[in-house]
Amino acid sequence: RISVEFRLIHNSKDVFHAQPAATVKQRITQLCGKEIAKDLITAQTDTNIVKIQGFIGRPEFARKSQPNQCLFVNGRFFKSPLLHKAIIKAYGNLIPDSTSPSYFLFLELAPGSTDVNIHPSKTEIKFEDEGVIFEIVTACVKEAIGEGSFVPSIDFDTEGAPEIPVLKTGFQGGTRHLTAPKINYDPLFN
Repeated sequence: RISVEFRLIHNSKDVFHAQPAATVKQRITQLCGKEIAKDLITAQTDTNIVKIQGFIGRPEFARKSQPNQCLFVNGRFFKSPLLHKAIIKAYGNLIPDSTSPSYFLFLELAPGSTDVNIHPSKTEIKFEDEGVIFEIVTACVKEAIGEGSFVPSIDFDTEGAPEIPVLKTGFQGGTRHLTAPKINYDPLFN
């Protein structure tokens, strides 16, 4: 649960308001829009070096300009060209060379295994085991793509009613009467 609420006010007008969110995915939806929810696949792994949780974009939604790329380590936002390359490597030939996927990954490492003092703004991090972290991130993203990219997404985290119109039984459409289709199946088939 994300209990933080924030509001941006400019010239006495609300520009943006984010309510507390029940899940990280709801917060991402608040910040990036409803359309992003359909794009995301859950990515997670837990090793003795790093724990990764978050979301990656489906390959078909990769874009040339991708503003939705966020990495966090132990709760701190950071930028990492190295981990960006690890994520791109995981997608392989599933996305064109000139495009990039969205991602929101949260890494948890032992506090002494990172150095945040390599950049004045403290947005870049040096990892103790960079090569190992690179490979774990690549494997985590590959696994998530394999498990989730070809399965239709049902998102129970979004608010509001589904946008799919519901057809009522016995609906008279023009001159034809619409009925539910019959499904033939063999109950003995496993």
